[in-house]
Amino acid sequence: MKIGIMTVNDDTFHPNARLIAEAGKLGHQVMLIDPYGVSCCVDSHDSKIFFKPDTMLAPGFNHKDSLPDLILPRQGSPMGEYGFVLLRHFAMLGVPLVNGLEGITIAKHQYITLQQLCRAGLRVPQAFFVTRPDNFYAAVNALGGFPVVAKQVDGMGGDGVERLGGKDAAMAYLKTHFIPGKGVVVEPFIHHECALRLLVVNNKVAGAMALTPDPGQFKANIHQNARSAGFQPDEKIADMAIRSAQACCLDIAGVDILMAKDCGPVVIEVNYSPGFRGLEAATGKNIAKIMLECAISLSGFRP
Repeated sequence: MKIGIMTVNDDTFHPNARLIAEAGKLGHQVMLIDPYGVSCCVDSHDSKIFFKPDTMLAPGFNHKDSLPDLILPRQGSPMGEYGFVLLRHFAMLGVPLVNGLEGITIAKHQYITLQQLCRAGLRVPQAFFVTRPDNFYAAVNALGGFPVVAKQVDGMGGDGVERLGGKDAAMAYLKTHFIPGKGVVVEPFIHHECALRLLVVNNKVAGAMALTPDPGQFKANIHQNARSAGFQPDEKIADMAIRSAQACCLDIAGVDILMAKDCGPVVIEVNYSPGFRGLEAATGKNIAKIMLECAISLSGFRP
């Protein structure tokens, strides 16, 4: 089987390297597809996709012979419009997408994710979506004042997420991160006991870890040097994670939950292309293999 992974990173990037290695063990091959190195062509008789010659491939796969048998989109939240064009083109050509267009559209935007979670009856933080600086300060006032947490709508790995303690910090954040018309999400700062990351694969929790930020930091991301420890979630937390993935229409999802001190667990984010280096290290589970087996099963592939 030829597994296409849509990514702007090469085979040295940890998730790509792990997926290539585990696919080989399962008897499959991987094609790393940089969307910006691919051209689409629509034609009344024979629509096509053209790959540039240096497209990253697992050894032994000649990409000129055929399309991949499935696509696993892993470009992350910064996916641009062309990424969606390419995914639609693959779908038009009959290539299954594991995490489809609807789920990616939801999960790549922080506020749309919160809308879906709220609609499904899941507990989320109170949040404002603002597109002008004056509305930003109005949102802060409506939340009861500083401190607040501001997030870019398409940040990943904790980038573009800041705790703002006052107006000076807010002005600096807006100067650095605010893009007119794009908007930011503003939430109250939630005092929490710990942050949880659960990986949901095909409506089951495949692994879970608790994350503790470095002293003086508030972001509990592996990307931000947080410490991790594996744990077995109870039924309530597992159900929240599974319902979150379902609400966002995702087959594979990283679900982030804060254990708030005053109100209990709160879902703050759902990721359609979660990294899993920390999760494999914390749990000892072969997450890459679990994700691949899910993708192969959902694609309908039969040896």
